[in-house]
Parts: sequence; C-alpha cells; structure tokens
Amino acid sequence: MIKRFAACALALMLALCAGAALAATEPNTKTIEETTTYEGENLRITIDRWCYAFNKTELRFFVAHVYTEDPSQLQTAFAGEEYSKDNAEATSAIAERHDAVLAINGDYYNYKDKNGLVIRNGVLYRDLSSTRDQLIVGADGLFTAIPKGTYEPGAGQAYIDEGVAQSFTFGPLLVDNGEIVELPKKYIISTADTIREPRTAIGQVDENHYVVIVADGRRDGWSDKGMTLQELQKVFVEQGCRIAYNLDGGGSATMVLNGELVNKTSGSRERNVSDIIYFTD
Repeated sequence: MIKRFAACALALMLALCAGAALAATEPNTKTIEETTTYEGENLRITIDRWCYAFNKTELRFFVAHVYTEDPSQLQTAFAGEEYSKDNAEATSAIAERHDAVLAINGDYYNYKDKNGLVIRNGVLYRDLSSTRDQLIVGADGLFTAIPKGTYEPGAGQAYIDEGVAQSFTFGPLLVDNGEIVELPKKYIISTADTIREPRTAIGQVDENHYVVIVADGRRDGWSDKGMTLQELQKVFVEQGCRIAYNLDGGGSATMVLNGELVNKTSGSRERNVSDIIYFTD
C-alpha cells in the first residue's frame, strides 16, 4: 500500500511538473499574420494580428497601437448609459452610440459592485476599499497604478480635484515602470502560469500612445485555449509599455474597430458587458 501510494504521488508530481513546463514553453513560431490600420484627423491606429504556434495548439491575439492628439480621446461608457449593478450590453452596441473608432470591453465594474474606486469621464461613482490592483488615468492621459491594498477609501474626490478622468478596478497590474510585475498568488482570477484564457488588457508607452491587447481563446483550430497572464506581460514589455493593466477577459474579451468585430469572441456572439473603453477621432 505504501509503495503504491508513493508511486501515485510520484506520478502526480511528474504530471504537475509537465503541466508547468508546458505553460512555460516558448512558441515554435511568432508571426504577424495581418495588419490593419486606421488614419484619422486626430487618431492613428495599427492593429497586428499575432499567431503563436506551439506543438499542438495555436494562440492568436491582437495588438493595437493607438496614437491620439489629446488625452480626452480616451473615453469610457456604461451599458445603458448609467452606472448600475444590472446593466449589460454588447461592446459593439455601446461603441456605436458613442461613435467610437476603437473599443474594448472594460473592467466589469459591477461585478458584485462592492470593490474599489470607480471614476468615469471625470465623475466619481464609487469610493470603496479595494482588494485589487487599480489603475487611474490622469487629465494628461497618463496611467498610474494603485497597487493592491494601498488605496484609502475617501480619496476619490481628491483624485477628481486633481483631474483624474478614469479609474479601473479589475487587474492585476501587469507592468510598471517598464518591468514585469510579480503577480499576486491570490486574486479574483487565477494568476498561475498554467491558466490560458481569452484576455483584454491596456497599456501605455508614453503620453498619447496606448497599447491595447485582446487575446482570443476557447476556439479550437483558431486560438485553442488563450493566453497566460505571463505571456501577456511579456508582450506589453516587448511593445515598449511602461505600464499595463489587465481588464475583464474570458467570454467578455472583445475588440471593435469602426463597428466591426476585430477578434473572435469565445462564444457564438458577443457577451454583454457592463462598460467599455474607447477612443474617438
């Protein structure tokens, strides 16, 4: 019995090690398959569709470099046009109402509706303690991180007075000061390097230069499982970002350009979401 138990334990350990090794495996090839561009009067966008090929699976994700003339071109919008714990709409539907050029799903701010700071377009909607990393966007368009456990409730109005335009509370923080951040072991989503999911995240290179990434997943033969947070971190650093932040992913992961869906969502149709981040021309 003891020998049998030891053998089973050894087999389990080897399986876990193999899974970890698989998660850390570098792709066999990294290819830009397609590039889409938008050139407007005050907005320029380049979207590269990347394919990472592994031995038996593929990962496809979209990297959008967004160049604005003014920080006010980064905007947010709620489903149903109001802060609510119940409202949800497709990213493309919200984007259409706001004449968005590029839009992505937001941070699922109304998930349980009990966490963190919610400022949208310069208006304070919620000011609670947070168990998550948060992100604020200043009047100058620059991103600043509020690390997990450091936010003091009641500071929301002070942020507004200083000109903060947006805040997000999902995370985790992926990159700060141009370097990969050590991910927390316990979070609202799994941060293990064995977990592949569809992802949405946003980063910044410098003033008026943003990077948006949406990774497809749960699509056999296209993007089989998705992207790890660790891969996401590496891509943001490779793209030159000084800061990057994870948003709601999974079935919510959506990118829309001029009313057209850019990525292939994990479901048969767009999932309804609570809010979006978008750019205007």
